[in-house]
Amino acid sequence: MKMTKHILMLSSALLLAGCFGGASQYEKTAATSGWVTKSDTIARTAQADTLKNWWLGFEDENLNALVAEALNGSPDRNIAMARITEARGLRRSTRSSLFPQIGASAQIGRADNGSFGGAGGGVDDVYDAAFDASYEIDVFGQNRAQARASDDNLTALQFAYDHTSLTLIGDVVRNYIDMRRFEKQVRIAERNLYSQEKTLELVRNLMEVGEATSLDAQRSENLVNTTRASIPAYKAQADAARFALSVLTGKTPQDLVPMIALDKTLPSANFEPVLMTPSNVIANRPDVNAAAAALSAQSNLSYAAMVDIFPSFTLSGLYGITRSTFVDRTNIWSLAAGTAVSLIDFGRIRGAIDAQRAVEEQAYQAYRKTVLSATAEVETALSDYLRITEAKVSLAAAFENARETLRLSQLLYEEGEISFLDILEAQRTLNNADTSLVDAEANSLQALTRLYKALGVY
Repeated sequence: MKMTKHILMLSSALLLAGCFGGASQYEKTAATSGWVTKSDTIARTAQADTLKNWWLGFEDENLNALVAEALNGSPDRNIAMARITEARGLRRSTRSSLFPQIGASAQIGRADNGSFGGAGGGVDDVYDAAFDASYEIDVFGQNRAQARASDDNLTALQFAYDHTSLTLIGDVVRNYIDMRRFEKQVRIAERNLYSQEKTLELVRNLMEVGEATSLDAQRSENLVNTTRASIPAYKAQADAARFALSVLTGKTPQDLVPMIALDKTLPSANFEPVLMTPSNVIANRPDVNAAAAALSAQSNLSYAAMVDIFPSFTLSGLYGITRSTFVDRTNIWSLAAGTAVSLIDFGRIRGAIDAQRAVEEQAYQAYRKTVLSATAEVETALSDYLRITEAKVSLAAAFENARETLRLSQLLYEEGEISFLDILEAQRTLNNADTSLVDAEANSLQALTRLYKALGVY
């Protein structure tokens, strides 16, 4: 009865080892449908090999240099590489169990065996040497399963390295866009401040001759102070993005300064969006592949834990040579076969099996979540780009409206048709429209970056 139970448990182990097939089936199911967000009018279909080095499409030399520096000196990327090196060492150690373990020993010395009754009369030269070997016969495939798990762990870390690299590139591009966004906001605010200060000067001159009121001057000065106060905030945000780039590239802020030209505009806005089919996205996403490899590794470890209920078989051998004054050179050898099985372990093996099953279920759910997150990330980035592009068209029109409104307001004010308050309101509207348009341009580039990053190619 107990052996029958063990056989049933081994059958379960074999089924568990095929659990990864379920993950593959889920991947296939998740990848058959198309994208929910309608993108036929703005996004062209592309293949993975055409998307490599996608950030070059922004046509910004400073950005290209920062990405190259990040790929070379990022601490996160170097940590990921060190983990791969660690996994290679562990794999080598694990795979050694598939081969015989061979050892050698030797000893040479002098000993007094007490013969001939005199001090030192029985001193003897003694030496021996031996070779021993042992080998576990992997009848049920436990060692092979553990070796496959170590291979899968290495594969998972290699994909994790690619995911770290891809995330790193996306972070560099996004922070660079933010830096240029806030630098441009500073320039806009300074330009508006200059215009508002001229207006304030004019109002004060008119007030001296009685053609403007003190209220007009106060309102104009309020607008000047409000605009002036926004400049330090924009500079602080630009500095924050610049300092984030120093961490991403592994360089100090001082060393980063020569790599970033000042007074540059946002990267090229002519960078068009592209898409791949959902199945290609999932096939190319390094985080999905890493999760799949981690699931495969855990499936093998679950199998290895299940096989622990069965006997283990070993072969061992020894060959040695020994010699002393009283013993001629003698060859010794042995050859043995052994087996061992746990009969009563008070639930140790069963507990380990249950734990491994639970960990495998965690790995499977993590894989499912990664696949779902990958598709949702593409959908979100594409939807953001579409909505921001629509808004940007309206914001550009609103900016032109505000600029024309200010021009007409100035003409009407000179003719006495409107109050000075209308002039100030027109200036404030133009400032807001200008700022909103710059934000929309930057947000469009950010969404485009997220889309390319979500496709999983770098």
